[in-house]
Amino acid sequence: MKKIAINAFIASSLLVSQAWAENLIDVFELSLSSDPQLLAEAASRQAVGELDDQATANFLPQVDLTANTGKTWVDASSQSFGGQTEYNDHGYTLSLVQPLYRRQNFVQKEQADIAIEGADASYVAAEQSLIVRVSERYFGVLGAEDDLTFALAEREAIAKQLEQTQQRFDVGMATITDTTEAQAAFDLANAAVIAAENALANANEQLRETSGKYINELTGLQSDSPLVSPEPEDINQWSQTALVQNPSLMVAKSNVDSAAQTIELQKSGHYPSLDLVAQKNYASQSDGNFSGSSKTHTEAIGLQFNLPIYAGGAVVSRTREAGYRLDQAMQNEEQQRRSVTRQTRESFNGVMSGISRVQALKQAVVSNEKALESTQAGYEVGTRTTVDVLDARRNLFSARRDYARSRYDYILNTLRLKQAAGIVTIEDLVQINSWLGA
Repeated sequence: MKKIAINAFIASSLLVSQAWAENLIDVFELSLSSDPQLLAEAASRQAVGELDDQATANFLPQVDLTANTGKTWVDASSQSFGGQTEYNDHGYTLSLVQPLYRRQNFVQKEQADIAIEGADASYVAAEQSLIVRVSERYFGVLGAEDDLTFALAEREAIAKQLEQTQQRFDVGMATITDTTEAQAAFDLANAAVIAAENALANANEQLRETSGKYINELTGLQSDSPLVSPEPEDINQWSQTALVQNPSLMVAKSNVDSAAQTIELQKSGHYPSLDLVAQKNYASQSDGNFSGSSKTHTEAIGLQFNLPIYAGGAVVSRTREAGYRLDQAMQNEEQQRRSVTRQTRESFNGVMSGISRVQALKQAVVSNEKALESTQAGYEVGTRTTVDVLDARRNLFSARRDYARSRYDYILNTLRLKQAAGIVTIEDLVQINSWLGA
């Protein structure tokens, strides 16, 4: 997924976004440029990209220049000469080594290509993860806001019930038990409000962790957002797509390929190498006492052959180690394969059951509204107790909370299914974003 394409798509989508509240695309755009996990993955991909230049450099000539200069003092005594002398010397060596055959260079080039492919897949996985993570935290805030709204409404309703019960008790139409039960329900409702406020604060912190800023208001989900079945509606086809396109599985496969190349790299320790070598030397020495001096120019070119004979068993041991690392990578790939299959099938089932659950909970809200009306009517004529009214009211608010949550869960399971299959994109966020608004 190209970042330029994503930014262009977002820019066009923002033309229709609402100005008074941040929507899903707004938050994703913020996260795209500030999420530490994605930015770290981008830096890692760039770092791995340098491996290609490093591997290519192994095939190119290596040129070194060394130079020296100095002064020497000699104090000597012999039958033919006695006394002190001094001289200056300086020179340089220019050397060139052009590898002609080093098997490890070819292996390292192959490893670099594999590593770059793996880094690209890892970055795609990070982008797809960000899409889902932003959505989870966005709807996590909306869900927490709903919970607080319902908790406040429930507390207010119970407060009215408590006041009504107290009035009925004052005129002898209710018992002290009715009053204490209403008070207990109010206290629990007040505790629920406190918990909901804390949960909302935590949800906002989670969203800030991804987006890099606190967001005052988010656009909510429309009441008539659609329920769409997966396409195709075949769990096995989704599983097959995931095994081919899931980027995390691609990373695991590249790790296997890299481990296999590591075996070849260690085996190359037994192979000979052949280099073209050339060298140019210059040395000069001047005698400070006798006016004598010498200059030497040397140039040489040739082939250098090296055949490793014995390294104490280190090459064999490292080759065995690489073999075990390959076994480890293969098992990790198999684990990733099974995990991807499980996640795909679980998400598919979550979407399918989520559609039915949303529909069932929507009906449950209607049924509990009618049940509360009937219970309140019975309470007015004395056939129902305060506890009955409180229970009916609690059931209604519970149904409303569950219904709201089920709608968010359905959307998130849809994204998780596409993420597991490796096909979730910004277009999916744009579609979901169209379901937001008043």
